[in-house]
Amino acid sequence: AGEPAAAPRDGEGQSTLKRGNGGDPGSLDPALAEDLHAFNVLLDLHEGLLTVAADGAVMPGAAASWTVSPDGREYRFHLRADARWSNGERVTAAHFVHGFRHAVRQGSGAPNSFLLAPIASFQPVIDGERPPEALGIRAEGDDEVVIELDRPAAWFATVLTMPIALPRLPGVHDDAAAFSDPDRFVGNGPYRLEERSPGGVIRLRRSATYHAAESVAFESVHFVPVTDPAAEFRLYRAGELDVTATIAPSEFAALQKNRMDEVQVTPGLGLYYLAFDLSEPPFNDPKLRRAFSLAIDRERLVAMLGRGELPAFGLVPPGVRSHDPFLPEWRDADRAIREQLSREAIAASAHRGGEVQVIRLAYDAGDVHQKVALALRSMWQEVLGVEVSLQQMEWKAYLDMRGDRAAWQVMRFVWVGDYDDASSFTDLFVSGGPQNLPGYANPRYDELLARASARGDDPERRRLLKSAEQMLLDDHAIVPLYFMTNKHLVTGRITGFVPNALDRHPSRFIEPRDRADTTVSFGS
Repeated sequence: AGEPAAAPRDGEGQSTLKRGNGGDPGSLDPALAEDLHAFNVLLDLHEGLLTVAADGAVMPGAAASWTVSPDGREYRFHLRADARWSNGERVTAAHFVHGFRHAVRQGSGAPNSFLLAPIASFQPVIDGERPPEALGIRAEGDDEVVIELDRPAAWFATVLTMPIALPRLPGVHDDAAAFSDPDRFVGNGPYRLEERSPGGVIRLRRSATYHAAESVAFESVHFVPVTDPAAEFRLYRAGELDVTATIAPSEFAALQKNRMDEVQVTPGLGLYYLAFDLSEPPFNDPKLRRAFSLAIDRERLVAMLGRGELPAFGLVPPGVRSHDPFLPEWRDADRAIREQLSREAIAASAHRGGEVQVIRLAYDAGDVHQKVALALRSMWQEVLGVEVSLQQMEWKAYLDMRGDRAAWQVMRFVWVGDYDDASSFTDLFVSGGPQNLPGYANPRYDELLARASARGDDPERRRLLKSAEQMLLDDHAIVPLYFMTNKHLVTGRITGFVPNALDRHPSRFIEPRDRADTTVSFGS
């Protein structure tokens, strides 16, 4: 019960790729999408100027080629002559200009518009001081898109593979149904939307108008929104999934032993963290926040999960390109010392340990989140003597609650880097940022990031980002818990699901191990 059926329809059989998606997308409008469930599907339905290869590397998308000026501030893209929307219309430069302007337009509600911040005039446009037409992007004829940046950004090409940078077709995409209603859907990716219902399997069908349609092996793709990893494993074991979104913690050790060839575990760019509501008592007190952070035994937490995650003491995951991580001085202290430091911190706080009776910890449904919440409650009670009220919510309601800080005191969240650079993590907490969950506001932090963003990839930029990371952690605005690894079960029936840090896997590069088993024919 509660597990969406993923069985292919008559005639699909081996020509259907069945993917676990971890949950139901909040929105399939590229401008509004903000969860990995949506990103996975959008990677198949649409294509930006640039896209990602099987290994996560940046490659040409709707643009056949591009050039970057010597100063790194002008990007010029040359569109494919055969780039088409699924309704047969040609994809033009104006459609990309329209998409970017929509993302920064006042009232668009685009949560990831901040990714476009390097583009010239972004800030005055996003603040409403200038119109969207002032944004530094223009079309030169139908075939050329020019983007001007106000500062170099070595990682900018990766941003252009994200949903926020997708084109929009004027008139058609003004109606949200063109993204979510199969009868009205229009996209420019390798697949088109065939079936979509809230909480149900999302079914895609190969698009005959896609410029590389002949290279797309699977006729259809099913995204199955299973939130419970154990339920997802049951579907996989029954042959109803080819790839899982994750691996059930309860099954991880046994699977590594018994299905080693199907287990895929790789380092990722994800941080699992807690955010405090900094706007009101009790967590407007940094000493109290320090106490709650030090009371958490991160090593014990990841051992309990048993999934190969890494304890996190910093903001930026290990191995991120060109970053020198900051680590707190108490990282290597043993558990007893950390607990003593925690008690000293709460005793020195304005609450002195006696006024904080019950705190509220909010989290969303899911086996891992439940285990983490229970472990945190136990640690805080054990070390600080504080009672913890657990607030579990469904994903969509949980997303809606984030901005209402009066409704929560501590909230768990995950951030997965959009690009392989420390700024994908440090920029989250700039004052007023749309993803700044705790509402952290520190002008000195903002200044460090502004200085870093004006530089190329050099030692001074690395020093500035490290100083910003240290400032955020010294203020205890968040509590890093662990760095995530990418974990999937991948059936031996397929090939092309290639490990990569960003954990992005376009279905167009996945194919049956024996393609002779697949009947290649285009749907109507």
